[in-house]
Amino acid sequence: MFTSVGTLLKTLPKRSKIPDAVLAIHIRSAFDDALKATCSDLPAAVLTSIHALSFKNKVLTISSPRLVSVELSMRSGKLLGEVNKILGRRVVLRLRFKTA
Repeated sequence: MFTSVGTLLKTLPKRSKIPDAVLAIHIRSAFDDALKATCSDLPAAVLTSIHALSFKNKVLTISSPRLVSVELSMRSGKLLGEVNKILGRRVVLRLRFKTA
């Protein structure tokens, strides 16, 4: 009967003026999917410690443990490309890592 919020977010028109909060939720969801695809070789415990914190001025801020942040920064090109591929356009220009 009801459509899930995740499904609604993925069906938003590409060129509409999406409110910033909805866009941020959509980008966080895309980051989670990109992380699973790009970093599938990392242990599950490590993947659960990585979180997208905020999206502002086309910069996605990510929180993770120190050593994981170093590994993710080395993979940032692939992660960034995968996030934008999932979104269907170039929305995120840079990833910023904060240690938890």
